[in-house]
Amino acid sequence: MFRFRLAVAIVVSFCFVLLLGFALYWGSNQVARHFQRSQMAYEAFDRYERLSQEAYRHFKQRMDRLITASPAAEAGVESSKHRLYEAMQELRNTAVKTPIAESHTEDWQDKPAELERVAHFTAFLDSSEYRFDEVERLRQQGKNEMAVQALSKFSEEEIDGKFQPLIDAAINAEREKAGQAKQELEDLVAQSRWIAILASLTAAIFSLTSGALLLRGVRKPIEALMKGTDEIASGNLDYRISLDTRDEFAYLASHFNQMAQELGLQQNKLREGRVVLEKRVAERTFELHQLNEELKRMDNERREFLADISHELRTPITVIRGEAEVTLRGQDREAEEYKDALHRIVELAMQLGKYVNDLLFLARTETANLQFEWDSVDLAELVAGAVENFQVMAEENSISVSLDAPTEPVWVRGDKQRLRQVLFILGDNACRYSTPGGHIAVALRVDGEMASFSLTDQGIGIPAQDLERIFDRHFRSRNALASRDDGKGLGLPMAKSILKAHGGSIKVTSIENSGSTFTVTLPLISIEQDSKQINEK
Repeated sequence: MFRFRLAVAIVVSFCFVLLLGFALYWGSNQVARHFQRSQMAYEAFDRYERLSQEAYRHFKQRMDRLITASPAAEAGVESSKHRLYEAMQELRNTAVKTPIAESHTEDWQDKPAELERVAHFTAFLDSSEYRFDEVERLRQQGKNEMAVQALSKFSEEEIDGKFQPLIDAAINAEREKAGQAKQELEDLVAQSRWIAILASLTAAIFSLTSGALLLRGVRKPIEALMKGTDEIASGNLDYRISLDTRDEFAYLASHFNQMAQELGLQQNKLREGRVVLEKRVAERTFELHQLNEELKRMDNERREFLADISHELRTPITVIRGEAEVTLRGQDREAEEYKDALHRIVELAMQLGKYVNDLLFLARTETANLQFEWDSVDLAELVAGAVENFQVMAEENSISVSLDAPTEPVWVRGDKQRLRQVLFILGDNACRYSTPGGHIAVALRVDGEMASFSLTDQGIGIPAQDLERIFDRHFRSRNALASRDDGKGLGLPMAKSILKAHGGSIKVTSIENSGSTFTVTLPLISIEQDSKQINEK
């Protein structure tokens, strides 16, 4: 619709331009034609003037020759006659040979009158030559008076009465034609000026009117489109352009709304993709966090593993060193005593081998992850051997060790090396935290279906507020930290884990600065299992 209105305005404007151009072209042609007519009239006027001058000059020469009869006058007559006939021939040629295409209708209508005038001039000149010849014959015959009378009569009647009015009429006619052409030229210029003014005013009025109508038709759609672009640019993709027209702007607005809708859909997809991406990033971040925590846990386990190594290897090495030193200090010992000492050293070396092979399990706190070599163990024999090792460790601080245990075997099911590890942990702690010259009392009892092992020292004791935490990994009571700085707080948690795997338990009672008592309970083997074990022995 808008394109049609614009096309109409362009076509009409083009028609105005063509009309104005045609008017200017027609006016220029008319001006050129009238100017040509005026020029032709003035040229004809000049030719008639020349004809008049040459005619009077010739007439004067003929009269002078008739009067004076001198040879010079004869030469002037011939010369003037030649010029007169040239002027007459030029006038005749111009009148006869004027192209029709170059002549206006009115000029062509005047052409017969001009030809008639030319014919009259020709006839007059011919008759004047005849009359002059008649006068010349009269003069030659000696009839001078008659020749003068005839010449005077010819001058008055023919030259003044006929030729002069004829030439005056021709000159006046040409002058009138030149004036008429000039007036028509001036009228045409004025007419062309008004035509140009009217055409310009009409074109200007049409241009202003059509421009105003087109501007009025496009202002509202353009404002709506500009507002829509501003809304879209500001991020309001829900905005829609509403136009009630049926032109190109409505088509553009519909496509603009479709574009905004597609942009909104794309933005929603991008938002959903960003949410999914953020979710995946969060998941990957959580996984990385878990991996990081796992690495931290593994690093902590590595540290604990190294701490367990130092802690667990220290006690057997100390006992082995003590056994070797005690044996070397003895001067008069029997071979059986050396054999017993070496046997204990071998057992402690096997204990160290067990530690080296099972160091991985020492780094784990969950009993379900520990591996054991289950067998029937004589707890009385195990405790008695451990007490002998305690005595070696206690000699450094002049600490005495006593054992109260039944003489018959006390059978439990467990891992001998790990149970010895529990005894070493308790004995090592008692020796380290007991005051010099103190005493460590070890007792083994059987109470129903449970075996009970207790170890009482006369050491620094445990503060009441720390009793519930001493089995936590890496925890040490405040007085233990003040007494020794080489502990890691790993032994008691490990002993508790081992006993838990055996179905037993460990408890502690303590008085600060008086000593502590650790009590270990383990389930006994049933009577059938006990009898079978005795028979095997």
